[in-house]
Amino acid sequence: MLIARKFVLSIDGAGFRGYACLVTLHYLMKLLPPNVAGGTTRPCQVFDVICGTSTGGLIAVLIGRLGLDCLTAMSVYKDLVAALFAAVDGNGIIGGEGVPPNVFDQKVATIVEKYAGDKSAPMKISKTCPDKVDHNSTDTFVTVVPSTVGTAGAEPYRLRSYATPPGGVDSVIGHNWTICEVIRAVTALPGYIKSVDIGSQSFQDAALSGAANPVFEAISEVELRWGKQFEPSITSLGTGLVSFVSIDSDDELSDRDDEPVYDKLRRAVKSQHSRGMSRSDVFSEQLLRVAQDTELAHREARKQLSKRNLADNYFRFDPTGGLGDIRTSDVTQAAKITALTNTWLRTQEGTNETRRARHVLQTHLAEIRARSSSILPL
Repeated sequence: MLIARKFVLSIDGAGFRGYACLVTLHYLMKLLPPNVAGGTTRPCQVFDVICGTSTGGLIAVLIGRLGLDCLTAMSVYKDLVAALFAAVDGNGIIGGEGVPPNVFDQKVATIVEKYAGDKSAPMKISKTCPDKVDHNSTDTFVTVVPSTVGTAGAEPYRLRSYATPPGGVDSVIGHNWTICEVIRAVTALPGYIKSVDIGSQSFQDAALSGAANPVFEAISEVELRWGKQFEPSITSLGTGLVSFVSIDSDDELSDRDDEPVYDKLRRAVKSQHSRGMSRSDVFSEQLLRVAQDTELAHREARKQLSKRNLADNYFRFDPTGGLGDIRTSDVTQAAKITALTNTWLRTQEGTNETRRARHVLQTHLAEIRARSSSILPL
């Protein structure tokens, strides 16, 4: 029996390095047939579910819940991340509550109002109230963790744009998260950006809890919602952090030996140290842990899907050559990130993965459009 698939886009988080995910996604969308209006197909016209962690969660909201095309999302993302990191320049408070990103909050509200029609628009789409956003019924979720339990190993909550499936756990019972609240929670970096208070609880970015690569959350969500009726087809977007670790086996990662890893990381994550960003060495250590967790999640997901004979349903786009010494907060490096990402996409590794994904996504898109045309009124 042929089992149908649910197509999921999973997006890693790592500061402005997430721009590489949008570059990759735009590249993939341009390879697909144009939409009915003649423009480049939007991600929400291809994927059933879009999910992300940290700034990957921000991207997920932009292209999923708000239905933006990749080029528009790139512009919005750059503007928002610049405002987000401006809040912590000179205010690195490791171990403290972090600073409230007021300018970022204002920009988020403006963006949400522009594309959703109301700055207080809910994340969860109500069946009784028509949604103003054209997102082709794509579902979106992001991962956050409660700040009160610390970061290491905390089980992420999934903030969804759709009803919590049976067996799913709500972060706050009875609270209807707004899109603005979700964006703030998913970008609340422990020790730098203040967590988001909802009632008596606080929520923050899940990247430091081991969920920077949300691929297992993506696989789990398909199983939770559809059981064995559907198989997951996962397109996973990385941010080049794999270049910070060497792979000794499928199960073990270690620091690269060709250069002291913290020297390399300090250059890549240190944010305007001359302007007062404190303790970049701690941030470097955090990012190394994120890099290791991210690559381990990818390798374990690939292994598990292979055991289920679903290897052809999994695509990983992660520039193995890295993104150079680009700081996680440096939004002026969009052109360099674009160039390095496109260079990787043209390598044999990138070309092979692109070819595999293109074939599967084209077939899926053709099926979507065939179904849509068959139900159009005569």
